[in-house]
Amino acid sequence: MAKPGADEIITQKHRRAFSQRGGPFPTNQIRYAGPNEQYMSFDAADNPVRGGEDPIWMHDPQRRGAYRLVGRSVSAPDFPTVSISFWQRHQGVPWLDYDLTCYNNFYEVSGNCKRPDDFINGWSDWVKIYSYAEATSRSEDGQTTQDSDDASMIQVDWLCAAIYKIGSLNFGEKAAPEVEREVVDVVYASAIDCGNCGTIDDGTQRIYALTKSSGAGSPGTPAEVIYTVNGGATWAQTNITGLGGTSDPTAIEVVGNYLVVLDTAGNGYYFAELNALTGVPGTWTNVTTGFVASKQPNDIYVAAANEVYFCGEGGYIYKSTDIPSGVSVINAAATTTSDLRRIRGQDDTIVASGESGAIIKSLNRGATFATVTLSPTSATVTALEVLDAFRYWIGTSGGAVYYTINGGENFVLMSLPGGSHTVVDDIVAATDEVLHVSTRVSSTARLVTTWNGGAAWTSSATVTQRLVNFPTATRFNRIGVPRGVDATTAANNIAVGGLSGGGTDGALFLGIANKV
Repeated sequence: MAKPGADEIITQKHRRAFSQRGGPFPTNQIRYAGPNEQYMSFDAADNPVRGGEDPIWMHDPQRRGAYRLVGRSVSAPDFPTVSISFWQRHQGVPWLDYDLTCYNNFYEVSGNCKRPDDFINGWSDWVKIYSYAEATSRSEDGQTTQDSDDASMIQVDWLCAAIYKIGSLNFGEKAAPEVEREVVDVVYASAIDCGNCGTIDDGTQRIYALTKSSGAGSPGTPAEVIYTVNGGATWAQTNITGLGGTSDPTAIEVVGNYLVVLDTAGNGYYFAELNALTGVPGTWTNVTTGFVASKQPNDIYVAAANEVYFCGEGGYIYKSTDIPSGVSVINAAATTTSDLRRIRGQDDTIVASGESGAIIKSLNRGATFATVTLSPTSATVTALEVLDAFRYWIGTSGGAVYYTINGGENFVLMSLPGGSHTVVDDIVAATDEVLHVSTRVSSTARLVTTWNGGAAWTSSATVTQRLVNFPTATRFNRIGVPRGVDATTAANNIAVGGLSGGGTDGALFLGIANKV
């Protein structure tokens, strides 16, 4: 029986508003509506699922004068839109009256039993993100009258790149019987399928984790791929046939319909074709074609199924246009001779990083590379994420996190909560707003996350609304998030893999927001 005053349905009293003028950049302040922003109310918002649909008819082969529906044409959806009213405050010209041609972000938080002005923890239901809002028109209401005293406000209509929500990430251990050794990498195979062409998949069902080998001599146990094809409900494992019992791979990726595992000891990679209907890996094949002796690959970035980049020892960078056929050298230590540990990209921009603070970039899809103007560190750059040609995030073996918003002309040190970070293992962006950083504080794994592009962060060191629980582990080497999916799915699912708290076996955890 519900107690008197039960509050099960979200109403307007549960919602509060924030703004981020200039969009989701770490330099842009989060402002709370009222104290340091105009009072705001979000009016009608439209978030199209798809564009227009038109039937495709053909003559019915069995009836003259009749037609048979053989398909439909679907156009692209329009931009999401929102109308926001801003109540004008005394003592100044509203910022809405100035130039509005640049992007802005807005946030709605919803919940009860929380302090509403706390952007990080003042919500319990969700945070609604209006990403890269672009003003299209503005109008004023409640102007000079003779017989009323209505509030004066400015109403602005916005086009958004996306409108989506984030919730609390609840973590749980997965595949404990199968994960016997340290997990070195984890990846989602984010193939959307409504069931018309195979198994139903929302982009979170197929997850592949890579473990180390046993490290022992003969017979030894080679590295394994631990995988699920049903969102983590059940797990299976497969040995990478041909990989030695003492060889530790460094990365795993999905390339089209292939699963690729880097073999640094063998100077190449193994690939297995994924069953298109079940997602189960097939037979493993070793590829070394094109790799230079002692310049083995350490990391992989997939721009497309026929455009795959590898960074390696001695400053080498390789490219593959066909995974079964091997690679070709596109940068033979011409830019740096440091060992490169990570490679990432976005559109035409490719960035690689590694030892001695090496950071090199290409703005023409790998045709040429150059060093960034100023690397901020001499430590090994162990983590890297690229949002666009100007914005990169890096993490170091010394526990520092930096960002650049001008393509590496200079980097800014980011102060993260959660203690004195000693190593940064990975940085991943699920969206432009939602970034995750895997760090260590001594021998304890931490996850630090943001949903405003880095302007404010929360850490797993303490219980927060976004990270309501986080497992104890020694380190989490890699973070996986769904790719090529809608923003809500990408922002509310995460996989982390690494070394258990006891330091003797692997650890694999999924963090998933509750869906009601």
